[in-house]
Amino acid sequence: MIKATDIIVGYPSGHAAGRPLASIYPDRARSAARQRSTLPPSVAGPLSFSFEDGECVMLRGRNGSGKTTLMKTLAGLLKPLSGSFETGGEAVLVPTRIPKVKGFTVEEFIRTGMLAEFGAFKRLDKRSESDIAEAIKMMDLNALSAKDISRISDGEFQKACIATALTKKANVIMLDEPTAFLDVENRVMVLQTLQRLAHETGSTVIFSTHDIHDGAIYSDTVLAL
Repeated sequence: MIKATDIIVGYPSGHAAGRPLASIYPDRARSAARQRSTLPPSVAGPLSFSFEDGECVMLRGRNGSGKTTLMKTLAGLLKPLSGSFETGGEAVLVPTRIPKVKGFTVEEFIRTGMLAEFGAFKRLDKRSESDIAEAIKMMDLNALSAKDISRISDGEFQKACIATALTKKANVIMLDEPTAFLDVENRVMVLQTLQRLAHETGSTVIFSTHDIHDGAIYSDTVLAL
């Protein structure tokens, strides 16, 4: 479940493109200051919406309409400029355009999300190991779990990225342009996976896309900016 009331999202004073102005590099600080002069503090809103557990939501809007900023806000990476929202639990924003670095298997890649919480030199407990196995099964990655991520398709890798969010047992899972740069077959496969994920886990899944035709087919509702 996720609910927002009159929420306005954007960048607070002292930020440029979502990054702090403070910098040890003076030239970068001056460049950021110039960006701030043209950056509107408010990007989108006020917005009010409510989505139930298990809904798959397509977020659509033109470039610059605030899709990414909204998801960063709902994930707690930015504070809303005004208004309020609640997620009923943890909200996770799945990173986009992650490089497929050679030398990691699919399972090892998914495991890195857990290690970030436990620490690189600590052993995962039995529950975490079970969560990893469950995420691999849910994303239908068992046959690929031992394969190097540099040797799987972009669509399969996107499923591995989604699996890292599943291990966190998030109530809300958000993805920013998860089908960008995918071919038609992989694009449809990822969208089908997202809708199935929402329905089977009860998590609210929100994804942004410019592919509104396929997005509408594989979503339960639409939030337009």
